[in-house]
Amino acid sequence: MLSSSGFASASWELVVRVDHPHEEEQKDVTLRVSGDLHVGGVMLKLVEQINIAQDWSDFALWWEQKHCWLLKTHWTLDKCGVQADAKLLFTPQHKMLRLRLPNLKTVRLRVSFSAVVFRAVSDICRALNIRRAEELSLLKPSGEYFKKKKKKEKSNKEPIIEDILNLEGSPTISGPRVSPGLYSKTMTPTYDPINGTPASSTMTWFSDSPLTEQNCGVLAFSQPPQSPEALADMYQPRSLVDKAKLNAGWLDSSRSLMEQGIQEDEQLLLRFKYYTFFDLNPKYDAVRINQLYEQARWTILLEEIDCTEEEMLIFAALQYHISKLSLSAEIQDFTNESEVDEVEAALSNLEVTLEGGKADNTLEDITDIPKLADNLKLFRPKKLILKAFKQYWFVFKDTSIAYFKNKELEQGEPVEKLNLRGCEVVPDVSVAGRKYGIKLLIPVADGMNEVYLRCEHLAARILEAHQNVAQMPLVEAKLRFIQAWQSLPEFGLTYYLVRFKGSKKDDILGISYNRLIRIDAATGIPITTWRFTNMKQWNVNWEIRQVAIEFDQNVSIAFTCLSADCKVVHEYIGGYIFLSTRSKDQNETLDEDLFHKLTGGQE
Repeated sequence: MLSSSGFASASWELVVRVDHPHEEEQKDVTLRVSGDLHVGGVMLKLVEQINIAQDWSDFALWWEQKHCWLLKTHWTLDKCGVQADAKLLFTPQHKMLRLRLPNLKTVRLRVSFSAVVFRAVSDICRALNIRRAEELSLLKPSGEYFKKKKKKEKSNKEPIIEDILNLEGSPTISGPRVSPGLYSKTMTPTYDPINGTPASSTMTWFSDSPLTEQNCGVLAFSQPPQSPEALADMYQPRSLVDKAKLNAGWLDSSRSLMEQGIQEDEQLLLRFKYYTFFDLNPKYDAVRINQLYEQARWTILLEEIDCTEEEMLIFAALQYHISKLSLSAEIQDFTNESEVDEVEAALSNLEVTLEGGKADNTLEDITDIPKLADNLKLFRPKKLILKAFKQYWFVFKDTSIAYFKNKELEQGEPVEKLNLRGCEVVPDVSVAGRKYGIKLLIPVADGMNEVYLRCEHLAARILEAHQNVAQMPLVEAKLRFIQAWQSLPEFGLTYYLVRFKGSKKDDILGISYNRLIRIDAATGIPITTWRFTNMKQWNVNWEIRQVAIEFDQNVSIAFTCLSADCKVVHEYIGGYIFLSTRSKDQNETLDEDLFHKLTGGQE
């Protein structure tokens, strides 16, 4: 039999700090334990000593020094390596988190801080009605992301109140995994594929989703356009190096939020991380399509991806059309009357003018000739005269343009009337230089006369592009916007600042869904491209944090990442390879173990 002194030497005191749910301060509880006591037994002793009747099932032990959870409750303290000097915290596994979505809405919900991020994102997406959660992840924003906003807040006397959608009432619990039949084709649609409005009776297709019809409307419909002032106040990456800094904050999918130092109620960004969008279906993807559209829209508005002028006109026309349909939808009755930005106001006015408005008399509608009038600047090139534009009031009616010194003189004689029959029209536009002009070549007896007109905005050309999409349903317009985004040459490229083995200068590594690109950091010119289909293997030397990749035909590269941890780059490559293994089977369940095998490395 063990003597009392022997018992005393085998047991020792363990201090555990407890997060009391209804008390602000944490309290220390001292337990007498032995090395062969399992973790579950420690938790049982804690609950008995605390002696508060409540549900403790979500609580678990967090080991502060080792920065890890003690989730294997059948392990003994000896097996875990816990000794008397261990600082343990008894705390809920699910905590509140603020997530800023691609449409810039912030949702606040309860998220697992103990599950690996891959599973936590899956739970978050299930709560928000977003399918294909493997395409998204959580991004911790860099200091620059909120820098401008904070500077503005300091200058304002009134604090800015953030518009937060609070889903606290329904936590995302990591219960049974998603059933195979969840993506069944027979599922009741939540989204009308014709007009884009959510189906009212079956708004949420996840039974445990906390979203109400109103909340789903917020996430499934495009938000009103930002004012030019708000847009100018947002962070815009100006170089490839700036873009590389933004991508440094992707969380490790193989570790939990707590392990990565994320605090309760911290704000993270929920974003589409992998640019390969599988099975976009208008029937089931109300929120997913809208959030994807919003992410595409903001990458273009903030100039994170380059566009030609013609491409920009297409995006502007589609955005205007989507915004117009979204504002008119009944689902947005709960929103306040939005401020319309300058471009949209100009487009609306121009549209009414071009359509001739609604007249009371039908006969007047038929016989009245529509006209377009606005202030424009005019210049006629002449020798020995410096190029200077002068403003006039222009009226375009029938096949002629007349211009007057000002609007008040419109009923009198014009300064000049230009006949447009047989004239040539040449665009004189530079979006970057904010130059929006038209060059007219007007036929005269001895040749052509040149006349330059200069507008203050791009509204007329956007409206012209809008005519091509004016009859398009809302969902189709969003999908068309996403497709146009996908067709851009730089689409889907994520940038990292790296140093290739054997090189004396830094380069940019661009990672896409099907290739790696080495880019000159100074000029932005691509140097070499390697395709994933030619990749034989890749690995990481965790001691020197170097990624090495072997391709066919004895081609091999190695690099260290300077703008982020090499694990982030390793996960990107493995993640794309994992996503390429998905099949068309609607009932397919994801192989989470394969994902971690391809992305986790051997660290």
